[in-house]
Amino acid sequence: RGLRKTTVSADTMQAKTETRVPSGGTGSFRAKKRGMDRDTCRELLKQTNFGKAELEALFLQFNRQSGGTGEMDQAEFTESMQRIGLQDPVFIDHCFVAADTSKTGTVNFKELAKSLSVMLHGEGNDLADFHFKLWCSDESVGMTKEDFSSFYIHVRNLDPDAVGHNSDYETLILKQSDKAFDVIDSDHDGIITLQEFETAFNDPDLLLSNELFERLRDPLRTNGQLSSFQPDERALLSLLGGRVVMSTGSIVPVQASSIDGRLYDVFYLVVGGTVECSFDGGDDTGDVEVIEAGPNAWIHEETVFRKTRAEINFRVARAATHCSLLRLATGDFMQAYREGSPGAISIMQSIKDKMFSTTEAQEAKTASAAFAGWKKAQLHGTGKVLVQSSINQSLVKMQYAVRGLVPLTAERIQQEINAGGKKPFDEVLYCNIGNPHSVGQKPITFYREVLALVDCPTLLDRENIGTVFNPDVLARAKELVGCIKGGTGAYSHSQGIQAIRNHVAEFIESRDGYPCNPSDLFLTNGASTGIQMMLSTIIASTEDAVLVPIPQYPIYSALIKLLNGQQVGYQMDESKGWGLDMGELTSKVEQARKDGLKPKALVIINPGNPVGNCLSYDNLVDLIKLCRREGLVLLADEVYQENVYTDRAFFSVKKVVRDLGHDYDGFEVVSFHSTSKGIIGECGRRGGYMELCGFDVQVQKEIYKLASSGLCSNLDGQVMVDLMVKGPKEGDASYPLFKQERDAIFDSLKSKSQMLHRTLNDIAGISCQQLQGAMYAFPNIVLPPRAVAAAAAEKHAPDTFYALSLLEHTGICAVPGSGFGQKEGTYHIRLTFLPSAEKLEAALERFRTHHEMFINRYK
Repeated sequence: RGLRKTTVSADTMQAKTETRVPSGGTGSFRAKKRGMDRDTCRELLKQTNFGKAELEALFLQFNRQSGGTGEMDQAEFTESMQRIGLQDPVFIDHCFVAADTSKTGTVNFKELAKSLSVMLHGEGNDLADFHFKLWCSDESVGMTKEDFSSFYIHVRNLDPDAVGHNSDYETLILKQSDKAFDVIDSDHDGIITLQEFETAFNDPDLLLSNELFERLRDPLRTNGQLSSFQPDERALLSLLGGRVVMSTGSIVPVQASSIDGRLYDVFYLVVGGTVECSFDGGDDTGDVEVIEAGPNAWIHEETVFRKTRAEINFRVARAATHCSLLRLATGDFMQAYREGSPGAISIMQSIKDKMFSTTEAQEAKTASAAFAGWKKAQLHGTGKVLVQSSINQSLVKMQYAVRGLVPLTAERIQQEINAGGKKPFDEVLYCNIGNPHSVGQKPITFYREVLALVDCPTLLDRENIGTVFNPDVLARAKELVGCIKGGTGAYSHSQGIQAIRNHVAEFIESRDGYPCNPSDLFLTNGASTGIQMMLSTIIASTEDAVLVPIPQYPIYSALIKLLNGQQVGYQMDESKGWGLDMGELTSKVEQARKDGLKPKALVIINPGNPVGNCLSYDNLVDLIKLCRREGLVLLADEVYQENVYTDRAFFSVKKVVRDLGHDYDGFEVVSFHSTSKGIIGECGRRGGYMELCGFDVQVQKEIYKLASSGLCSNLDGQVMVDLMVKGPKEGDASYPLFKQERDAIFDSLKSKSQMLHRTLNDIAGISCQQLQGAMYAFPNIVLPPRAVAAAAAEKHAPDTFYALSLLEHTGICAVPGSGFGQKEGTYHIRLTFLPSAEKLEAALERFRTHHEMFINRYK
């Protein structure tokens, strides 16, 4: 198959040039038709692996490169490929022939998108088939040794570092190619079949080079340079930006030239090396700004504000070292911004933040004062008082892994599937958060019927209402309506409705065998607001420390950071079923004091999130004694107390404290419970409570004041708490169905916990402790050193790297263990077992297949 070379006539170039008109103010060019039509977008979402943001960015680049004609000739295609980072001209020529499916000598947008989709995002056999067709001179015969050598050499040449090697290097590559061919050609007939090529393509050992294996899957050689950006930002930068390499001392231009010689404004992101920016003639010390590669390393970013070229003199940017830059056409970027592209909007905010951060220092310098004044006028003209750099920096630093990078990526993937995008799975399976109803758990009938009547009490007066609802449902609804002055739309007492607190106290007394004072109870919006109230009360200075289990639920680390406190992590012992190690706890308290901190409280999560353990009675006794000895308030997170699946019983901390006798009457403990977990799973109701025991009267008044500042918890949540602690009794009309529904939910959770535990431990390289309680597994995953190195190159934690791969290949959304904390050198993910048994079982088979593929890839 010969390569067709296309020439561009003067008439053709003139016709293309006439379609380009200067855009208002930035010097780039706007074609007559810029937006991608909706039908094309829908079609390509189904037929490619691109998301909407990537397609929009690619369309902008295509439209500008083709001059708005809707077609690219070979010269334009070549420039376009070079802009996004492809280096080897022969490789690009082959791509052009493959993309030109209509055999017209030009490539339209759909052909370009489909071709790039496979080359940049293809996996496994799809990518192998693409390269087989790309390099075979005759597909019906197969791949000859000459074809394979061409493939082998030119894929290697995608690496810019490989360009310019001497003849000895080229001879070595040819020898490697011949050796690889002989290994892959299993029947030694001088031809590689498609099946043989597919087998080799998925095994780095057969291709005799891990580097080549990686380059086939990352032809742009991004090496994680954009990994710190969000998916929408990454899509925009990858396809709208073009890679530029600058040698030391080179000036980085503020304008670039299009294929027809017209100039347009550009700005850059430094992705490798260092650039120095200064004003020519500046004589003040410190006029030079050194910009090193990173997520905010923008150069000439001021072009996004410039209206005319004469408006302001730009700084001169010089490469201080050999540099790799990502160049973006300002006009294309601004169009994406004006059209509301999420990636462009967040990148624009990053640019503004950088400009804000340097303005003050530049104002103090003679050479840069005018420039700083101009920047200030542009930025203040946006009218934004709050930007990331001016808000509470504790909020900026706060992390919440359960809704972090992996879940955000999962949401984007699900949106693409909903829009018709093609993935190797039908839906994302959200195993990242304990949200039972969102993955199919049905609400319990008794709870919903009572809630409906309490929310709409006029239903109780309707004729024949007794034929719709059971008598005990009606009686319970009337009882609650009589307790709620003004109905569920009115405020209640700040600690919650008195009658409901009385029922909670009865529940606690029945559970523990000890009295409970309703005045010590606060009804809260889930357990979360109770935790926030207590940490807000405890943390009085930056030296105040809270001991938190590692692994932990990230609400604790997030709130401690937000409140400017100090987190001291104590390790749970994985080798002992995630039990407590008192020696570890004691040493952590002592070390914190040596470090000048004031340990004031200790958190325990029982049953455990994320580890799924249930602490023994003796462990709790030892813990309480340690807290009393060290003067620590004990915060007991007990929201999973109904989720215990083994013979080990749950014991509340309060019960164990009271069992220890009157010496512990004044011991300070707070316990939290919620309607979001257990068998109920009513997360959206935001119902919960906390009980204070042993607290100083004045301190409890201050906590009441804090609760009063929020007026009260929501009324539906309070009603849900009442139903949680006081369900129908045996003999009531609703009891048989109530028991049937609760037993079915519990039995299902128990069965799925056993299935998850069994399957995970059956996979080589994965171990999981017994799932005694809660809703999660926290398996330990042994990752090969090459996987850890690949994660570092992508600037991800190793378990985040694994979780992202798991999501992309299987649709399973898990949370990396690093978001919960883990022992150094170990890697975990957290998985819920809330989805239906059928979906979970199918997902676990995909999990097994992915894990084997992942390990083989990086072994």
